[in-house]
Amino acid sequence: MKLKTTRNAAENARALLPKLLEKYFKAGRKAAKGRPSPKKLHGFRLATKQFRYSLELFRPLYGPSIERKLSALSGLQGVLGKLSDYHSVRTLLKGDKALEAELDRSTEKKLKEFREQWAAFDTEGQLGRWKAYLARGK
Repeated sequence: MKLKTTRNAAENARALLPKLLEKYFKAGRKAAKGRPSPKKLHGFRLATKQFRYSLELFRPLYGPSIERKLSALSGLQGVLGKLSDYHSVRTLLKGDKALEAELDRSTEKKLKEFREQWAAFDTEGQLGRWKAYLARGK
């Protein structure tokens, strides 16, 4: 995301956030499909952080109404963080069959939770509502 000094904050937000939004939804839809690799999920976790932190940067332009949106992103980020943690632990402690089995169960539960949160986030028409919201500001 590259801000232009020739634009004020609101103009930068309206120019940049919708593009970031499009990329974010595309990445989320990919990550929630099929059996995503730990690498793909980690990449989406980073995209979630970037999108959330970008919105936080422009928080004053959107006022209190943005808090619900940030909360949803925070929830997604948390679930993706747990999935990343499980993958890291699995890599570090490879060979412990009991631990690997427990990590497999935990990973499946978190993956299901991620898909449920993403499905709630990406409901019918949600992308359009986000675009309209980001275009108007306060």
